[in-house]
Amino acid sequence: MKLSSRPSGSNNSFVETDSDHAEPEENHFLRNSWLMVMERKWYALGVFAITVLIAATYTFLSTPIYSGFVSVQVLKHGPQVLRVADVVESSVTSDSDFNTQIKVLESLAIAQNVAARLTPEETKLLTDPFKSRSGEPASAAGIIYKGRKISPQRLTLITIIQFQHPSPKMAARVANLLATEYIAYNSRLRIEESLKAVDDLKDRADQQRKRVDEIANALQSFRQRGNLISLMQSKDIVTEKLKALNMMTTQTNSRLKEAEVRWNQVRDWTKTGRDLAELPFIASQAKVSQLNVQVTTQKMAVAQLQERYKDKHPRLIEATNGLAQTEQEFKMALDTAATSVKSEYENALQNDEGARKALVDQEAKSLDLDKSAVEYENLNREFRVNEQLLESMMSRMRETSVTSSIEMESARIIDRAVEPNNPISPNVVVNLALGVVGGIFLGISFAFLLATIDDKIKTTFDVETLVGLPLLGLIPRVERMEQPDKAQIVSNGADRMVTEAFLSLYSTLRINDESRNAKLILVTSTLPGEGKSFIATNLALTFASQGQRTIIIDCDLRKPNIERSFRLNVNKGVVNYCSNAATLDEIIVKNVHPNLDVIAVGARAKNPIHMLNGKEFETLVAELRKRYDRVLFDTPPLGAVSDALNILPLMDGAIYAIRFNGAKRGAVQRCAQRLRSANIPVFGAVMNDMKAGLTGAYYYMDTNSKAFKEYYDPKMQDAPARAAG
Repeated sequence: MKLSSRPSGSNNSFVETDSDHAEPEENHFLRNSWLMVMERKWYALGVFAITVLIAATYTFLSTPIYSGFVSVQVLKHGPQVLRVADVVESSVTSDSDFNTQIKVLESLAIAQNVAARLTPEETKLLTDPFKSRSGEPASAAGIIYKGRKISPQRLTLITIIQFQHPSPKMAARVANLLATEYIAYNSRLRIEESLKAVDDLKDRADQQRKRVDEIANALQSFRQRGNLISLMQSKDIVTEKLKALNMMTTQTNSRLKEAEVRWNQVRDWTKTGRDLAELPFIASQAKVSQLNVQVTTQKMAVAQLQERYKDKHPRLIEATNGLAQTEQEFKMALDTAATSVKSEYENALQNDEGARKALVDQEAKSLDLDKSAVEYENLNREFRVNEQLLESMMSRMRETSVTSSIEMESARIIDRAVEPNNPISPNVVVNLALGVVGGIFLGISFAFLLATIDDKIKTTFDVETLVGLPLLGLIPRVERMEQPDKAQIVSNGADRMVTEAFLSLYSTLRINDESRNAKLILVTSTLPGEGKSFIATNLALTFASQGQRTIIIDCDLRKPNIERSFRLNVNKGVVNYCSNAATLDEIIVKNVHPNLDVIAVGARAKNPIHMLNGKEFETLVAELRKRYDRVLFDTPPLGAVSDALNILPLMDGAIYAIRFNGAKRGAVQRCAQRLRSANIPVFGAVMNDMKAGLTGAYYYMDTNSKAFKEYYDPKMQDAPARAAG
């Protein structure tokens, strides 16, 4: 048995493995998947047999189908008799063109034309195998449409046309007609469209001729109304003036922009109080430049005199007054320069406006002249265009008339179909192989579907991964045995495999410190009938057989079972002690088996939860802890009542009983979560009532093998000794 090392809930309870390394998860999944199928193998075999039977029936009862093949090459271009464009474009220059031809070949129109070519005898031979139940013949075109298959060959312009039919003669005949009709269809289409185009072009040419005459008359009337020669001369004069004014406007606009820039600088510097003399176009003026030099010279002279004389010295006063007068003149010169800049800007603005006005007037004159010229040119252009269009129509009409009488092929037949000797279906080998493969797939899928629908606990994976409890042991199913004998199977030796399973459970509990040292152990389950009492009694017998002083207490006050399991007849028990109607020694049934005592329920409990929560029950538990090495409590199922949760805080640990293929996963998960929420170690789960026959080391042991029986059967153990004797 392979038990995993896994934490249980919020405690640190672990069960050691019998190998150093855990089995890979992929192997785990494959093993469980295989066992799911094996458990439902009869369903899978039934689906497999039905699938193979259906495939065989279909294969041997199907009508043989023959197929005729024709290879056709689609031509890129037809024969180039005349180098003129066709009305119907039939050249194949791209994949889309080739695919278009394939769709034409697959069309219902081709099938209908082929059906029309068949003789009455051929039509009867074609439709007889497809008569309806009422005896009505099927449509010949419909049979051809459904039976044909078009297969373009990759990277070529060759297409295989195939037709399938029970008659080999019709299979070849219709395949050849499909190819022939496809070529004829394209040829008829081109001729019909060409003739239709000729008629259409003739009608349009007559209309175009009338239009050309109307425009020619309108053009002649316009010439008579106006003097086009003087108009053209005036246009030349106006154009020259327009060029000159345009150039002048450009020049005045340039001067305006320059004057505007200088005036904006003067205005901005004046507002900000900056020295206008720093502007180059101001400083460059002669008077401003001269006065600027004088101011600089006089400032230097005043500075020298201030170093030699005091403020009231006549020479210093004279020099200071001269500097002030020069500065005043310099300021006036700057103002005059700024005024001149403004005047230049205003003059430039007036000149630009005058030039633009003259340009606008001249443009208006030019537009007036253009109106007449445009009207004349439009009439003349319209006349030339319509005249050329008329000539083109007449030329195209003549070319189309010639090409419509020339036969051109868009494809050619490479290999014609011959009557096939062997049918293409049914293929016995392929059909039976597909039936076998499909039967296996459907059988396994059906088994998995049943396993998916069935959400009951069955595997180690369910217990350890979905429920979250380590698996402590696996107890095989006990067949045809009374309940008391079953409850004491460890002592009576009725089933050695079950006995060894409980010894294995005992060994597993000894591996972990918490379970090895635990005295008070609670046993519960999810639902009634999962074998919790069976596990509790036999585990108690196992502890007792190992020399440990053991007692088992029936705490299922609602549905007691321990008394019947040991074939006892007692009147006092847990209920009597908790109601102070009996002492501890009075309720203990001693030496039921060596080292094993029993406490039954006794009287009927009116309020089980109140009794289990009472101080008397706590005193009972404390006293039993002192007297015994192991105390096992058989409690009601968690899925039915919550009695077990009330005494769980008094325990050293708990064991959860799960019946194979019994409780649903969701119910077990919820109950296990409630059990872990008490923060009491949950040693793990014991899966009970395991079915014998299924194998798989990760699932459970194959206890039917000869190797195990040599250990379990005393007769087989003695056989080697007798052989040696």
